[in-house]
Amino acid sequence: MLVVYEMVLKYAFNLLIWSGGDVGLIGLVPAPADDTGLPMEGVDISKLLLQIHGILYVVYLFADFQVWRLAKLKLQDFLIIASGGVIPLTSFFIERSYFKKLSANLKAEG
Repeated sequence: MLVVYEMVLKYAFNLLIWSGGDVGLIGLVPAPADDTGLPMEGVDISKLLLQIHGILYVVYLFADFQVWRLAKLKLQDFLIIASGGVIPLTSFFIERSYFKKLSANLKAEG
């Protein structure tokens, strides 16, 4: 959800989340067209959030691939589960439905 807030701040209000320097612990600064207007000191929390989100999504895709491969699901199932990580909050619903589906398959087999 932090990424959603960051995107709203950036594209709707043209603001970046910044930490350190004149801003203090955490604050908002105007987003320049290039990096020339950013404060000289501090950390761009907006960029940091996006990088962490990207790494976590790669881990999510790896876990998705492992479930798909071990459960021998169709390619369509892999793509549906992977799309759960793109649209905020849908992963909870998609994962729950696949958990029920795979639990039923395991009970039927064993």
